[in-house]
Amino acid sequence: MTATFAEANNEILATFKAAWDATGYPVAYENVKSAADVPPATATPWARVNVRHTFGTQATLANVSGVRRWRRDGLVNVQIFIPLGEGLSEGYSLAKIVVDAFEGVATTSAVWFRNVRVNEIGSDGEWYQVSVLVDFTYDELK
Repeated sequence: MTATFAEANNEILATFKAAWDATGYPVAYENVKSAADVPPATATPWARVNVRHTFGTQATLANVSGVRRWRRDGLVNVQIFIPLGEGLSEGYSLAKIVVDAFEGVATTSAVWFRNVRVNEIGSDGEWYQVSVLVDFTYDELK
């Protein structure tokens, strides 16, 4: 299977959303204007997710029809914010949900996720940030 940029982005975000929705916490998507675009007024955890393509290369020679396979790589960054001073257990629990959503998974268009890792970023205003970084790869035909 292959995907376009938009298809891959949609499947990546859907993979995240399916896992995160169970937490009931707000999330900010960079391409959707919503109330979750700013930290919630109450001291409740929240997340921000973004997808960045980082590299692309030709993966195959052309077939008899002139179609080539192009490899696309990128990074998913899920920033999880928990109220500062409440310890890391909530941050690690939420990070585990995200890690489990991506680790060892491929989407229907064969977006493959690998190198899933958790980074403790530290304090950010009134929040403590834990990030989950996920490398992804997929192919596009053209």
